[in-house]
Amino acid sequence: METRDLDYVLAVGAHGGIGRAAEALGMTQPALTKAIQRVEAQLGVPLFERTTLGMRVTQAGTVFLERARRIRLEYDDAIKEMRGIQTGEQGLLRLGYSPSMPNALVLGACQQLLRERPVARLRLSMRVARELMDQVQAGELDLAVAPLPRQANPALATRELFTDRLAVVADENHPLQRRRDLTLADLVGQQWLLPTGHVLIRQQIDSAFASIGLPAPMLRVETDFGSATLFDLVRGTEMLCIAGSTTNSKRLGLRPIALRADALDLGRRVGVITRAGAYLSPLAQRMIDILEAHVE
Repeated sequence: METRDLDYVLAVGAHGGIGRAAEALGMTQPALTKAIQRVEAQLGVPLFERTTLGMRVTQAGTVFLERARRIRLEYDDAIKEMRGIQTGEQGLLRLGYSPSMPNALVLGACQQLLRERPVARLRLSMRVARELMDQVQAGELDLAVAPLPRQANPALATRELFTDRLAVVADENHPLQRRRDLTLADLVGQQWLLPTGHVLIRQQIDSAFASIGLPAPMLRVETDFGSATLFDLVRGTEMLCIAGSTTNSKRLGLRPIALRADALDLGRRVGVITRAGAYLSPLAQRMIDILEAHVE
């Protein structure tokens, strides 16, 4: 079996059908069908079964696909490492970061790396933390700078950079800015801009309200992406939102409201996330060193 056979099987599994997988691979459907049949003949078990909706993975296929993904990632790591040995350093760094990360940290580290390594190239990706972790685990990113997961994931390796606390912020003229010692009960009925329900911070907020019998926050804007530009939607309104202590929300006319410290636990650990056991190029290693130096 060749490495390209793994690509064929993984593509069919990812796309759920021969047609879409063949198109993504740039080959004909008959050729891909023949390749899958050849792999199945070598293994002695069917990996897929045809349905009216496409190709469904069999029980044996599920086991094989999981191992094939790991083998493919290990193979890719080996190629990267050999190229690094040949050239002295890997030329491309795929870096992801959460929208709530301070620009001075992430972009400042990128600027220093580019100055130090004139031939280095960066591919930057801004995503919410959960998506970044999925991309790191899938080998699509070399590393990510984001809030660290509260529960350990054996597929990921983490290195803490700093701790901070998010805050509930509002326009500087919001009526709540004139009040002190606020509780969650004081926020009931307020309109919010919040991320979608699959994002950890949203789950924390909903859980905090529910734990004391309060209705969930009233959503005015729900977003599946994060960006400092979203603060523009909050400015001049009576919406509430969440911001990091190091973001530029203050420059946009937003300030934290005086919420009691015990009302909402928004503390977090921020760090570098990589795939456990993955090869890290000299460029990736240097970026981690720069990030750690910037927070000392």
